[in-house]
Amino acid sequence: MIPIILVGGIPGVGKTSISSYIAREFNVNIVLSGDYLREFLRPYNASEILSKSVYDSWQFFGKKTDENIVKGYIAQSEVIYKGINSIFNRAILNGEPLILETLYFLPALLNKNILDRVLKIFIYVSDIKKHENMLASRTEYTHKNSPGERLIEQLPVYNKISDYSIEESKKYNVFLIDNVDYNNTKEKIKNYIKLNFENIN
Repeated sequence: MIPIILVGGIPGVGKTSISSYIAREFNVNIVLSGDYLREFLRPYNASEILSKSVYDSWQFFGKKTDENIVKGYIAQSEVIYKGINSIFNRAILNGEPLILETLYFLPALLNKNILDRVLKIFIYVSDIKKHENMLASRTEYTHKNSPGERLIEQLPVYNKISDYSIEESKKYNVFLIDNVDYNNTKEKIKNYIKLNFENIN
């Protein structure tokens, strides 16, 4: 049995640093970023849906409404999950432990033969001010040249995406956690993984 873990969350919730922590704790050598997967896929995306940042993808569907924000997110996710399913399938076939952390978190888009083989964790931050502070300080930890101010401006859009992902996650076996305390979050996730490895097919 090998750990294959999907970690989701919008920018600034701590998914990159927590994924690195999980990798150290469970000796996982492959940690992939959904951001880099998206960059890889962009040149090959004939529909151009990936040409815009996810917070602007609503523009493909008309006015800036909650419905169109979600439509843009789903449309980008459908392209991204072609890659995610291929990555997970390879990891399963090769018996390689792997963690993928990504903004795009829609378990319904995982192939059926993969869905129950992957531990699914979604991180969010309910305290808006805390979330803003986490985004503002991310250059000190994981994103040295990517200040969070631009993303703070887009938090209303990101929060719509997060809310949608949370509602969708409730339909599946997803571990949802509010990262109000980083150390506590790390421990809860570590314990969840330890308890659930044996339940992976």
